[in-house]
Amino acid sequence: MVYKFIDNFGTFRIDDPYGYNLYFPLTNKDGSLLSSISPNLAGDIKKDNEHFLTVPAGIEDLRSSLLCRREFFIRTGRQTLRLSFPGKHDVVEAGFLYHKVIKSAPGLGIEIVNFIPFDAAVEVMWVKVCNKSRAAVTLSPTSFIPLFGRSEKNLRDHRHVSSLLNRVYLDQFGIRLRPTMVFDERGHRINTDEYFVYGFEGSGKPPEGQFPTLDYFYGRGDILSPDAVEREVVPARQKRTVFDGKEACAAFRFADKRLLPGEETGYFLVMGVEDSPEKAGKAFQRFNTDSKIRKSLEDTKVYWRRYLSTLAFDFNDAVFNNWLLWVTFQPTLRKLFGCSFLPHFDYGKGGRGWRDLWQDALTLLVTESETAGGLIVSNFKGVRIDGSNATIITKDGDFIADRNRISRVWMDHGVWPYLTLREYVHRTGDIRILLEETSYFRDHQLKRARAVDISFVQKDYLLRSSKGEVLRGTILEHVLVQMLAQFFNVGRHNVIRLENADWNDGLDMAPSRGESAAFSFMYAYNLRDLCVLLTKLREITAAVTVPEELGLLLDRLQSPVDYNDFREKQKRLGLYFEAVKNMSGDRRKISLEDLIRDLQEKASHMSAWLREKQWLKEGFFNGYYDDDSLPVEGRIRGDIRMTLPSQVFAIMSGVATDEQTKSIWRSVNKYLKDKRLGCFHLNTDFGSVYMKLGRAYGFSYGDKENGAFFSHMVVMFANALYKRGFVTEGFEVINSLFKMAVGPQAYINPVLPEYFNAEGKGLYAYLTGSASWFVHTLLGEVLGIKFRFGDLVLEPKLLPANFFAQDIRVSLRSAGGTMRFVFTRDKNISRIIGRGTACRAPTVTKVLLGDLPVPVVRGEYLIKRAALLRAGKEGRVIQVNID
Repeated sequence: MVYKFIDNFGTFRIDDPYGYNLYFPLTNKDGSLLSSISPNLAGDIKKDNEHFLTVPAGIEDLRSSLLCRREFFIRTGRQTLRLSFPGKHDVVEAGFLYHKVIKSAPGLGIEIVNFIPFDAAVEVMWVKVCNKSRAAVTLSPTSFIPLFGRSEKNLRDHRHVSSLLNRVYLDQFGIRLRPTMVFDERGHRINTDEYFVYGFEGSGKPPEGQFPTLDYFYGRGDILSPDAVEREVVPARQKRTVFDGKEACAAFRFADKRLLPGEETGYFLVMGVEDSPEKAGKAFQRFNTDSKIRKSLEDTKVYWRRYLSTLAFDFNDAVFNNWLLWVTFQPTLRKLFGCSFLPHFDYGKGGRGWRDLWQDALTLLVTESETAGGLIVSNFKGVRIDGSNATIITKDGDFIADRNRISRVWMDHGVWPYLTLREYVHRTGDIRILLEETSYFRDHQLKRARAVDISFVQKDYLLRSSKGEVLRGTILEHVLVQMLAQFFNVGRHNVIRLENADWNDGLDMAPSRGESAAFSFMYAYNLRDLCVLLTKLREITAAVTVPEELGLLLDRLQSPVDYNDFREKQKRLGLYFEAVKNMSGDRRKISLEDLIRDLQEKASHMSAWLREKQWLKEGFFNGYYDDDSLPVEGRIRGDIRMTLPSQVFAIMSGVATDEQTKSIWRSVNKYLKDKRLGCFHLNTDFGSVYMKLGRAYGFSYGDKENGAFFSHMVVMFANALYKRGFVTEGFEVINSLFKMAVGPQAYINPVLPEYFNAEGKGLYAYLTGSASWFVHTLLGEVLGIKFRFGDLVLEPKLLPANFFAQDIRVSLRSAGGTMRFVFTRDKNISRIIGRGTACRAPTVTKVLLGDLPVPVVRGEYLIKRAALLRAGKEGRVIQVNID
């Protein structure tokens, strides 16, 4: 590890932090201001893609650009100290959610703290300077925050022209930048947003003056040697017309300060974006003294610690416990940041993607349980009636078709909503959510992006009937639309079409004839598992209604389709697509018994077809067909090609038999396991660009979607193995991720990154669905804390190697109280894990709810929901003894 934890709250320190190109997120509880910061104080501050206070910063800018740094100069005599420049003995300390750089300079001790208060949309920068020498010292301080004040697209398009719109306004404590217009060639508009930085020294003393433009700050110098610092240029105290139309900055000259030995002082900057001068002023008033800022920093630490206490693990190991805190926090960070607002912003233009909504919710169901049901219902509004969906949700909760305005769909998108929905239903027992209603998404795309409605006029993106009525349907209906459309949406191998990609976004070049068996496995699973929920629903109602048009896809209730004939499936889907172009608004009543029968036949056929047709003689599954309709995996021209997702979802779905799963495990170890690092590659090296499959194979092998150690798929591999009872194998896989993440080669903060490259370096920190799946797997599979329609079912799959000490403690807080678990191992169980399946998984010998033993019901330790809620309110502990 490059870091070490210094408490039990996730706080960590990094000595000599500059060699790793690290960054850290800062935000508040609603994500209304988003920042990144590195040990050299680089990064950016923004509200969204259209409102960057500072210059947008990519991963290479952090170490290469001085213009994206929060800079602070201190002159002492002839010496100038730049606080962003590395020092020999510098240390970073970071926690929830603040970042501190501790520096030492000749005679001085310096700390720079940056944080965003949990309840405010400003970033605070606090520079504390202490005289460590034996003699008095005089400081001459100057702060420097380069301002951008516009959309990220102006970084490349019209950078200079858009700066001509800049207008700066100076007051006693700081600067406001308000461009006259928002520069947009699709339609310029008046700007009302204020980009502000205020500053003060000590208990509230304002700066002596300002340098509001780069021209004025640099003079005849440059960013390395600005005249404002080196030539002691007199700062401005009021606006000058010459400041207009220039690149702006917030550079403040503070009064000279004489510090006696041991004496210290502080300098404070408050930065943000508001939509009026009055709001900017009020934001500063909340933080205009050092006492207010000190209190806000402590309140922010307390807020995030309390937030994280809703789900707490104690494995009796400081490293694992603290690391888990950050991993548990990652789904929240992605909810707040989207995928695009940290320096690895390759996902583009903001917002979260469709998969992100549903996978992050697996953890948010626990950490934000009170709002989970509403969140799920709201998310289903993104479903189209053709079974596809809007791909982006904005911070305001609105759906848009695609962040890049491209007509395309991902074939796996129908899988994730159901997986999250079923988890919610089982966790809460709220089966009635299936009957709640919401709207559908409607835009110009038709027939899963195969056609465009040129007559479509953008209104409110709501699906309407031919009579103009807004159409709503139950959550169950939305799920059926996604599953049934995909069941019939097959290629010539009778496997669901790949379309523009599946989970692996890099498989984006086989839209015509590509097919994805990998996710066909999961559609088969969802169809089968939905029948379990429908059986429970029959306790409430015997029938449901669906759109008349959807009856075309419930073919077992009328005019059955031959499922072995891909052409018949395609034809039926075509009829459905034509029918839903103009929805009638008519509805059909269907008995749940008939609906279950239809879905079971589909699931059974699909599972059997995939199990037989996609199994390879090499001992694993083929998961894909390329755009020439050729199989991607197996022995291809003498070389073995294999992808991990194809095997993961075959196992997870239950389609693969136990014997096939054992064979897959042997093959994965032979072809995908890295012998040096011990983790599992996403695929074998295909050896060349693969234009008939996707961009991934133009990437260097071992990076991103081409053979990296992709955390998301590795943890799902572990989940699948645990689910099927391959416990030692599952442990080996999930443990490989932890070892990679804390290994010396990872060069990352405590986090589970999106992937590790071939050298084992972690990339794309914080914003990844792998964190949610890690917590989901640890809680539900390893610890076996599962729910079935609100009741608790305990199925621990703990091995000796899971125990760092005698017990493991877990607490879950919900509206009903706090559930506390203690897993205690027998003292004679060895912590040494055996090889392969030879190491026996310990078994549960006794479960106590408080002082009362929990009986075994049909071979399971089951605690009914009512008893569970009482225990939570009364603070009783669930004790699980492992032998």
